[in-house]
Amino acid sequence: RSININKATAEELTSPPPPPEEKALAIIEYRETNGAFRETADIMKVSGIGEALYNKIKDDIDVS
Repeated sequence: RSININKATAEELTSPPPPPEEKALAIIEYRETNGAFRETADIMKVSGIGEALYNKIKDDIDVS
């Protein structure tokens, strides 16, 4: 199951494989401030989410 990072709640964002809760909240804050993510790699623009975490979750997230 893929998680839409443009629509997911904090609870959905922390379901397996989870980014830590504070990162889930940062994702929500980022999209509320900056608008929708255009591609999954844009999640790395969120403070605290780097390439290592992105590589762990990239197959489980989408933006559609």
